[in-house]
Amino acid sequence: MHALNWSVGGPTQFFFFLGIYSCGLFVFLYGLLPADQVDSKYAHVSEVFDNKSVIVTRFILVVVDGLRSDLLFSPQYASYWPILRSYMSSLPSSCSVSFIQPPTVTMPRIKAITSGRIPKFVDVLQNLNTHSMHEDNWVHRLSQMGWLLEFYGDDTWIKLFPDSFKRFDGTTSFFVNDYYQVDENVTRHLSSLFQRRETWDGLILHYLGLDHIGHVEGPNGRSIRGKLLEMDRVMGMLLKPLVNHDAFNDNRWVFILTGDHGMRDEGGHGGSSLNEITTGLLLLGSGHNSSLATKTCSLPLSEMNHTQQVDLATLIGLLSGSGIPKSSLGLIPSDWLHNFWPDPVSKLMAVTRVMNHFAHLSGCQLIALERYDNLFTIKPSCSSAFISSDQINLFNNLMEQFELSLIYFAQQNNSVTAHSHPQLELYMNSAHHLLTELQQHALRGSDHLDDHKMLIGGALMWLVTSILCLSVVYQLFLMQTSSGSYHNKTFALHSIPARQLISVTSAKFLCMFCTICLLIQTISLAGSSFAEEEHQFWYYFSASSVLLSACLITLSRASSSTKLCNVTPLVAILLLDRVFLRQMHQTGNKWIHLPDLSDWLYSPEHSIWLWPAHLLAWAILIALRVFAIRRCSWGVHVPFRKQLIRYCPLFSIIGICATQLCYRCAVAWSNEALTVGSARLVYLLLLIDIMAAYIWRKHHESLHRLIFQPAEIDRFWSYVLHPVETFPLFVCLLGRPTVGFLWVGVVVKECLAARFFRLFWDCCDWTRSQSIKWFLTCCWLFYWIQGWVTFFQQGNSLSLASVDVSAAYVGLRNHQPVIAGLLLAFYTYAGPLYWQLAYMARFALPKEIGSQVASSLACFRLGFAFLPMTFCATVCFLLQSHLFIWTVFTPKLLYLVVFHIVFIPVLISWGAIHV
Repeated sequence: MHALNWSVGGPTQFFFFLGIYSCGLFVFLYGLLPADQVDSKYAHVSEVFDNKSVIVTRFILVVVDGLRSDLLFSPQYASYWPILRSYMSSLPSSCSVSFIQPPTVTMPRIKAITSGRIPKFVDVLQNLNTHSMHEDNWVHRLSQMGWLLEFYGDDTWIKLFPDSFKRFDGTTSFFVNDYYQVDENVTRHLSSLFQRRETWDGLILHYLGLDHIGHVEGPNGRSIRGKLLEMDRVMGMLLKPLVNHDAFNDNRWVFILTGDHGMRDEGGHGGSSLNEITTGLLLLGSGHNSSLATKTCSLPLSEMNHTQQVDLATLIGLLSGSGIPKSSLGLIPSDWLHNFWPDPVSKLMAVTRVMNHFAHLSGCQLIALERYDNLFTIKPSCSSAFISSDQINLFNNLMEQFELSLIYFAQQNNSVTAHSHPQLELYMNSAHHLLTELQQHALRGSDHLDDHKMLIGGALMWLVTSILCLSVVYQLFLMQTSSGSYHNKTFALHSIPARQLISVTSAKFLCMFCTICLLIQTISLAGSSFAEEEHQFWYYFSASSVLLSACLITLSRASSSTKLCNVTPLVAILLLDRVFLRQMHQTGNKWIHLPDLSDWLYSPEHSIWLWPAHLLAWAILIALRVFAIRRCSWGVHVPFRKQLIRYCPLFSIIGICATQLCYRCAVAWSNEALTVGSARLVYLLLLIDIMAAYIWRKHHESLHRLIFQPAEIDRFWSYVLHPVETFPLFVCLLGRPTVGFLWVGVVVKECLAARFFRLFWDCCDWTRSQSIKWFLTCCWLFYWIQGWVTFFQQGNSLSLASVDVSAAYVGLRNHQPVIAGLLLAFYTYAGPLYWQLAYMARFALPKEIGSQVASSLACFRLGFAFLPMTFCATVCFLLQSHLFIWTVFTPKLLYLVVFHIVFIPVLISWGAIHV
């Protein structure tokens, strides 16, 4: 009886599995990241506009994108805010460190500021395609009340609130190479603003330049000082008329300066590090009011009050009289309460309004109090995840005490002082602690996920993954024993030279070892700490596989010279990884703050070495091509025309080198026109380089067919002139200078790896397709591991903050979503993509052999690509209430999904189609 054959392959099966899996993945993501819908559950309790409680009649909100708290309040940056500091010392002010919840990207943060709700992770995906905001928010409320609102800055606000502003002018938030013009387009409106003071009641400004500098240069970049000084001048332009102009003396106004998010030390944002989730918050009030009488801005940064970003929604709603947005989780911190509502009656009314709001958020049945039917207690028997039974009892007791206090104040006939009711302060402190507990619990709460959709999608994903994994197990562990006669025919000792037998055995052993490593890496994704330091697994597995290969060669029966020849490139790979590539960029979470080689090069005292490093890197790439051209003999008496074709790849890389150096100079000189022009010229030369390499290979192969067969070493060097080798030059353009240095090392490393694997190819009998499968599988697994090693060596991690957005706008004058998205995707996943393309170029089979092998290998690769994604999705489902679900597990799944959507079909389809 024949053994069950679990081997799958063929283009039809490949695309069938790909389609089924993609459908399951889509359904799962739809359950994990449900569409943001308006919650109508509490629509009937939305507060009515209360003009009697209006505290301010004019406000200015300035959002400086990426304004970390230390950039505003730290003594290190105090000299960059001279004008603002003078107003902070002369006007009633309040300073605090504002905490935010991931994801730390712009659109979710704007929603948090205006609605007070917890942003959802799906907002990250919607950040590039913003649509009108339907949640209750103070912008819509003020517009409905008749407030005249104006907005200038990030056009995300205009997309979220399309009908709320009387005047507006938007600027794109994605073109990160624009440091200055994007902010000048905002500031130019300020000169006429105070000349027509009757035409506006509220002003919102959103400046983007600081965030753009952070993406490209980091928070310690040379342009930060000038940008902060520019923002300080803007603050002076806004505050001087408010303070000195007679027309505003009778107005009650508040000035708010904050950031939408922070930025980490590397300049990005989107993750959950302390520098990303904290931003500065400054409140300034009109001088004649008793509001903001207590100043907190003189405190050291470490001792400043902590607030939540969602508190702004509640504050603005109460100050303006528009009411608290119905989904807001914001509070009124104690210092704000004392500053804006100084008398006991108004303070008590503000506290009761916030407590009423949280009572409605609990979803419990409410009971109106006897004397004040607009005050509510919560039904004691209520069972709610929002509030516990003990908290309900405390809440009800406090509301009853507040009712008694209001009755007492009403009997005093406006003769109330702070000492009239000494117990009231204790009650309000208790209320503040209770509300803080409820807020913190709600902020830690998870979204309501659709378990049904996640189960259906996960089942489809596991079905496909299981079939493909069984195929992998069959090919790796069972294939040689499934048919004894075939095994004897293929691997019989008398029919195969000893040298080939050792090579096949070594390939099998390497395949199994790499497979076990990949399984361990997949299982490690279930631990948040392991997932955050995932790069350590890849580095260890990479070094282990190289070391194991060296040991297998050493133990073989080959000659000493052959062993030395093939062990040498492996030792070189280990040294290159350990000494250079791994030291270029720190990644992960625990050690990312430690200095690396790129930090050393970017430091002012060492930056002079950047230019020699540039020249050395390009000299190495040019030398590789020169050596490759010289080693690939075209015979003697080659016509002049063919000589030109022979050296075309050399001419093209020299042109690319010159224009890329010109581009780096333009970036250093901040010459925008030259920067864009030189980058576009590099794009053109990259296309020419691809064509030159393609033509060169066509002529090279034709010479081999007609005149001579090349030596193995010539065949190896010919791949240095493959069109695929243009891709690293493309990545060097998109990345920062140190990324270019890294990729020179990656190219050298790939050449060394390919040279080693030629030992296997030398021993391969091209008539035995099963033997070829072992060699191809071994090579692919090795290249797959090295691709993800390069991914992390480039500085990537599972944090969204590690995405270098500046790569998306190289050569662009404005935001073009499709082009920018493609550039960003190519750059982010450059490591896995390059190693897979190099594998397909290096180890392409003749058609008569490829038709027997490539089809099953395509599904084999698909199994390894799908397994970690399926496992990570399962972890997200099982740990959906985990503290790090949105900061560790879901971002990792998102990285894998994007790689699947954009590149996995392209990479593996090549193998499936070339049958």
